[in-house]
Amino acid sequence: MDTITKANELNYFFWSMICGVAMTIVYDFLRARRREKKQVGLFIYIEDIVWFCVLGVLVYLLAFRQNAGMIRWYSFFGIGLGALIYKLLLGDKLMNVFRKCYSYFVRAFCFLIKIIMWPVRFIAALIKRPIGVVVWHSRTGSRQLSDMMKVSKQRLRNRMRYKARKTNSSEEDE
Repeated sequence: MDTITKANELNYFFWSMICGVAMTIVYDFLRARRREKKQVGLFIYIEDIVWFCVLGVLVYLLAFRQNAGMIRWYSFFGIGLGALIYKLLLGDKLMNVFRKCYSYFVRAFCFLIKIIMWPVRFIAALIKRPIGVVVWHSRTGSRQLSDMMKVSKQRLRNRMRYKARKTNSSEEDE
């Protein structure tokens, strides 16, 4: 087990502040994305819960790595102080940068998807005409087959009626 000294505790406090700054930056990026694209309230709640769970895991890992697994009250104070310093110095200024970064990221992602989907669209365009011809012929063929079935069904009914009349008329003659 590591011995806890004042230098270790000061180092732990410093890393707690960095953790607070990092998590506030991540949350500001989430806020910028929310301002850029409107979202459903439930999704925002789930996103906040996930962010808070990640923060909890980060605090646990920080305490485990830097302070022999002991979580101290000043670690939470360091996280809060780091977040406050970030908000006072850079918070609002970086929000616009994050919004622009998000919009560029979305554009780049859409462009990448278009590049990836280009061969699929090309192949679909090549196959579209032959498949359309087959579908058209199958529609007309099925329509013709249906018409032939209706006619043959009607002929069969007419023959049965004719035979029934013939048998009825021959029975009456007797």
